[in-house]
Amino acid sequence: MELPPQSDSGSESSLQSEKANTPLHTEKPDTPLKTDKPGKLQFSADEAVPTALSRGEVKQQKRYGKAQVKADKSVKKLETAKSKLPAKKKIRSKTIVDEKSGKPKRKLYFENEVKSQSQHLKGALPTRPVKAAGNSALAFGHRKMYQVERDNVATEAAHKGEISAEGGVRMALRHHKLAPYRKVAKLERTAQKKSVNLAYQKALAENPKLKSSVLSRFAQKQKIKRDYAKAAREAKKTAERAKKAGTAVEKTGKAVIGVVKRHPVTTGVVVLLLLLLFCLMSLIGVFGGAGSGGFGGILSASYLAEDADIDNAELLYTEWETDLQIKIANTETSHPGYDEYRYNVGDISHNPYELMAYLTAKYQNFNSSTAQAELAALFGEQFTLAFAPSVEIRYADPSDADDDGDYEPYNWNVLTVTLTAKSFTDVVSGRMNSDELGRYTILMQTKGSRQYIANPFGDMNWLSYVTSYYGYRIHPVSGEKNYHKGVDIGLPTGTPIQSGQDGTVTFAGYSGDYGNVVVIEDDKGLVSKYAHCNTLNVTVGQSVKTGDAIATVGSTGNSTGAHLHLEVLKNGQYLNPLYYCVSGDFNLTPTYGDPGSPMGDGSYAALIAEAEKYLSYPYVWGGSSPSTSFDCSGYVSWVLTHSGVKNVGRLGANDLYNTNTPVSPNDARPGDLIAFHSTYSAPKPVTHIGIYVGTDATGRPRMIHCGNPIQYTYIDTPYWQAHFYGFARVN
Repeated sequence: MELPPQSDSGSESSLQSEKANTPLHTEKPDTPLKTDKPGKLQFSADEAVPTALSRGEVKQQKRYGKAQVKADKSVKKLETAKSKLPAKKKIRSKTIVDEKSGKPKRKLYFENEVKSQSQHLKGALPTRPVKAAGNSALAFGHRKMYQVERDNVATEAAHKGEISAEGGVRMALRHHKLAPYRKVAKLERTAQKKSVNLAYQKALAENPKLKSSVLSRFAQKQKIKRDYAKAAREAKKTAERAKKAGTAVEKTGKAVIGVVKRHPVTTGVVVLLLLLLFCLMSLIGVFGGAGSGGFGGILSASYLAEDADIDNAELLYTEWETDLQIKIANTETSHPGYDEYRYNVGDISHNPYELMAYLTAKYQNFNSSTAQAELAALFGEQFTLAFAPSVEIRYADPSDADDDGDYEPYNWNVLTVTLTAKSFTDVVSGRMNSDELGRYTILMQTKGSRQYIANPFGDMNWLSYVTSYYGYRIHPVSGEKNYHKGVDIGLPTGTPIQSGQDGTVTFAGYSGDYGNVVVIEDDKGLVSKYAHCNTLNVTVGQSVKTGDAIATVGSTGNSTGAHLHLEVLKNGQYLNPLYYCVSGDFNLTPTYGDPGSPMGDGSYAALIAEAEKYLSYPYVWGGSSPSTSFDCSGYVSWVLTHSGVKNVGRLGANDLYNTNTPVSPNDARPGDLIAFHSTYSAPKPVTHIGIYVGTDATGRPRMIHCGNPIQYTYIDTPYWQAHFYGFARVN
């Protein structure tokens, strides 16, 4: 819900190439580092860690061991909680066959059966008549009170208080009685999550190559989650079927025993034939899956269109978004003559991964003309712009200060600009059937499987630090419409940059708007550019491998702050690095270190005093000052800077979170920032931010933020809890 701060690589004209189609490129794997240092975890013989594992494999084995311990603990806790659930004795019968006589006979026994929640709330059967009589007596008493309370206000108030108290007691008792069931449900969710993680870590430990493959890594974890969910459903159905079919199984078992006793040789032959048939069918299934299902799975996880068509689709949508921003910005020029212009503008953005996943799931190998018609329909559904003129009656002398009785009315002409913006996610999800949604989900996990370039920052998820995306935008310096040929990744000066490919350095030096730039190219037409660097570690003609240190992050050339401007080209065709460069895993679980001391009373008082000045100001996308009003990040940036707490300039929500220190919810204090994810369609995790102010007199936690309008808001509601990302301490 914010306009990201724009870092730029300028006109970028000195290193442009013409566009063309792109063949696939295969990258060479890195040579693993060897280590002989024994790990702290001990494994059984079948899980023993080889002595010559790479450092990454040793770490993976340790993660697997820890996942095993956590999974075992969660299962034990679940079993203990289940054993404490309220139970009742239930008489059962079973049929047994006397071995000597061969005749069946019935045997009775008692079995513990867990009570359902409704049964437990009703209580034991003998006590139910007593409860019913008590409830009837209470109801009779209330009816009598209703008949007389109308004539006595005090009696009516006392009666209402009594009813409220009774309701509170009932709710408290119900909450207490159902506590064991809630505990079991919670532990079941935890155990399932730990089991899924264990299976995932085991798969990575047994198949180290999975970790180096984006497709395998995401697809594997997604498959494990689906398998566990399916297994849980099947287990429940099997238990119900087994319970109903108990008697039939017993009868069938007796009949089978009799047949086996009478025809032992024939039975053995039949069993062997069935086993042989089963083996043949299994082999057919395996080879059939390898020949068709496996290939289909790879296709369903990949973008199928040509690089040029993928590029044109993304550029077209970003250009329309930029034109819409310009149209709104030029309102006062295109609609002159109004006394006041009011803006109620939503977010103008989309998630590039969602766009390409949708087009691929819907049309597979789409072309530019097909995509253009569909994109126009999507854009028209996502954005609606309206200009509404109105006239207000105002008075030059509203207080009649000169006591002449003349209030001097006049017309005040207002133009209200409203942009209704739907979430791109909501727009596309309603246009797909179940099969298309399945393909769409896989593509969102794999990010299209078209990554030609390795991560320039190792294993770090640089998506969290993108300050300006590929495509058309409003230039942060010139303010004009601009084609941005790469992505800007905002990181501190001096951060090491690694080569994303094997190849030769074809340029290393200063190049106008790019500043210090490194260009690497291979013999297959793949080119990667790293601009605005602080220092360069390579020279022209030098051969480099994927992962080699080539430069450090800087702010040279036409730049508004320290960042890496990354470009990817294939045979002269500019490509969106979000699709074609490994970006690291998307992780919604922040990590916590020492956050430092919370904000002092004086700083917090100044912060809130500044924040409350703008209560009821409307939300304006891209707004960053009182004169324009604010969006969420513009508001927090302004308050932090102008309260004197911290001069942050103008940062986006994701950058405000990243430039401060994550703090766990248990350690959060008033004055910390509170961040939320997925409040609109964007590839970065943090999309909304506010200021945490602690709890109010009722004990409920709140924040002050730029919603619509700027206001105090409770953060324990279902919406904010579902989108909660984390707290960050300002320091």
